[in-house]
Amino acid sequence: MPKRKRLRVKGIVQGVGFRPFVFRLAHNLNLKGFVRNTSAGVDIEIEGTESNIKKFSQLLIAKKPPPARIDAVSETYIPLKKEKKFIIKASRISRGFTQISPDIATCKDCIQEMNDPRDRRYRFPFINCTNCGPRYSIILNTPYDRKKTTMQKFRMCPDCAREFADVTDRRFHAQPDCCPVCGPHFTLYGINQKIIAVEDPVSETARLLRKGKIIAIKGIGGFHIVCDATNCTAVKKLRRLKGRPTKPFAIMARSGDLKKIVFLNNKEREFLNSPIAPIILLRKKNRIICEAVAPNNPYLGVMLPYTPVHHLLLEKIPYLIMTSANIQDEPIIKTENGVVTKLKDIVSFYLGHNRSIENRADDSIGFHLPGYGFSIIRRSRGYAPIPVELPFSVRPTLAVGPYLKNTFTLANKKDAYISPHIGDLDNLETLNFFKEMIKKYKRWFKIKPGIIGYDLHPDYLSTKIARQMPGKRIGVQHHIAHIVSCMAENKINDAVIGIAYDGTGFGLDKKIWGGEFFIGDIKNQRRVAHLEYLPLPGGETSIRKPYRIAIAYVYKLLNKTIKISNHTETEIIKKMIDNDRNLVYTSSMGRLFDCVSALLGITKEITYEAEAAINLEYTARKGIRAHYEYEFKDRDEITIDIAKILEGIIKDLENNVDKEIISAKFHNTVVKFTLEMVKKLSRIYYMKKVCLSGGVFQNRYLLKQIIKTLGNQGFDVYIHRKLPTNDGCISYGQAIIANIKAE
Repeated sequence: MPKRKRLRVKGIVQGVGFRPFVFRLAHNLNLKGFVRNTSAGVDIEIEGTESNIKKFSQLLIAKKPPPARIDAVSETYIPLKKEKKFIIKASRISRGFTQISPDIATCKDCIQEMNDPRDRRYRFPFINCTNCGPRYSIILNTPYDRKKTTMQKFRMCPDCAREFADVTDRRFHAQPDCCPVCGPHFTLYGINQKIIAVEDPVSETARLLRKGKIIAIKGIGGFHIVCDATNCTAVKKLRRLKGRPTKPFAIMARSGDLKKIVFLNNKEREFLNSPIAPIILLRKKNRIICEAVAPNNPYLGVMLPYTPVHHLLLEKIPYLIMTSANIQDEPIIKTENGVVTKLKDIVSFYLGHNRSIENRADDSIGFHLPGYGFSIIRRSRGYAPIPVELPFSVRPTLAVGPYLKNTFTLANKKDAYISPHIGDLDNLETLNFFKEMIKKYKRWFKIKPGIIGYDLHPDYLSTKIARQMPGKRIGVQHHIAHIVSCMAENKINDAVIGIAYDGTGFGLDKKIWGGEFFIGDIKNQRRVAHLEYLPLPGGETSIRKPYRIAIAYVYKLLNKTIKISNHTETEIIKKMIDNDRNLVYTSSMGRLFDCVSALLGITKEITYEAEAAINLEYTARKGIRAHYEYEFKDRDEITIDIAKILEGIIKDLENNVDKEIISAKFHNTVVKFTLEMVKKLSRIYYMKKVCLSGGVFQNRYLLKQIIKTLGNQGFDVYIHRKLPTNDGCISYGQAIIANIKAE
């Protein structure tokens, strides 16, 4: 006896080849009915034998297109209609909205066609299909339709139009579908804006790169600055011109070539080859790549080609630096005019094309953490604007995020739409990008926020903007947002011990927090322990110059003077401490790492955020078990006193102990007092779940050891899985807490 069932599918199911997939699946199982896009997702009605309907439901999830994401499927039996065939119906779009697919790396089928001399898209650098290509970066408005993307100016040729209309074709309703006849094209320019008249601008670009030129190349979400990663002269020149003395550059290479320069396991290979195609931090293997790409660093940030033009370039030159095309701390450049205006002193040429980038997106970055999966450092291309589920239904909310590594979150009901990586809100360009994306997100997702969540720090630009917005404005403590975001990601409703190891966060007592222990559930977090407060002379100045932190901490705690700066500056810092003038007090774990890095002479001044702490991590020698002494003091809140740690480090330095050993001992000390504190709090509050959040947990040496040590003692350890552990997760936590406070 035939049956009929209605299925309503929610998730990333539009613009990813989902309807033709459903059509083929229904046809193969001899089912009748229809599929159509709706404002909420996709509606399907199928009619046939019960066994085939059951098989359809199973295969719908198991065999979905790779770029699709199914968040929920509701199924209901309905009366028979006795239809004769299965069809794709016209979309039913109301005043609601549909999810927007992120940009998707070029699929294997398209690469195969691009490399086939018999194919009409042979060597076409814009080849795409329903399974790959630009989505988020080209969308003007929802629903996702060609006329609402930057492909609107390219009229399809008859061949492309036939593919687009053929439900059995891989390019059925592929909105960016195009070919050499009707599609966009690349043009190579000198930085003086003169066209370089060549038959194949991509091949000419590769030739110039081999000669050592530095070139801006237009990708999906913006321009990259590109040069030959094996040409040390070009790499060093790029460092000098970009004003980036030590921060690592990312490398792009094909899979076979990548294996020659880094070690990678099957999981890392899987992440690299995923539709997201992120940058992954992998351990260096040999010296093919110029050392100046990532100086004094055991890792390389690597990615595979994810657009057709990348594949074409890498045929001619195997290893390319691909770094975001911007000037320091500004957003990635997305227009040819931006390249000419801002990069004229850095690049000699630029390879542009005539398809506009509407929405910029940097490359996403992360690393593989065994047992946990892909740990995100920067969430952008390939992720944005996929929503992250909220632990409960919220009112329309905008959470504006922090100052560093800013993202914002626009939320409604159980969906949190987190922006791509915005950057550090300390210049007009980034601020305008921030405002632009908030406006677009409101339009796309039809959310008019009545609740505004913001950071407590009074000087953050995001906070100042939030306080001028209409709605119920609610301040949220930085590190509580960290812990709550980790809890919500992991769907934890009961009480936890939360550990926030971070750089800077404005505390409830108006001091700078960053080494905090909390207890509580998602609705009520209370700080119960922290690193002792220590002075930062001159505040922000000391963050850029960690040697000042080392002088201040050692003098304050041990009454000693260390020879790490000139006599005059040292005496000024001592007087500031003696007189308690021009000091900011902090419990920051990030600042403690900076202090130790400077003490060891590893990094005394930084050229990019967290450089001192990063270099301290890379210095640590594996296999060392020793640690330093420390003390807990039972005050209103338990404090971790570090005088004995610094005393032990100075003693080791005086005894000429290797810096690699000292760094390892310091890391081990942090692991040891973390475990002791967690055990102490567990005995007091009867909790066994531990959530870790904050930028310091990007330190793999520390993170792995804390997870292992706590796990061995029977604690359940939770970390971020969908968002960065750094400040990129803050806005998500703000959105949750602001709604709790608004009740």
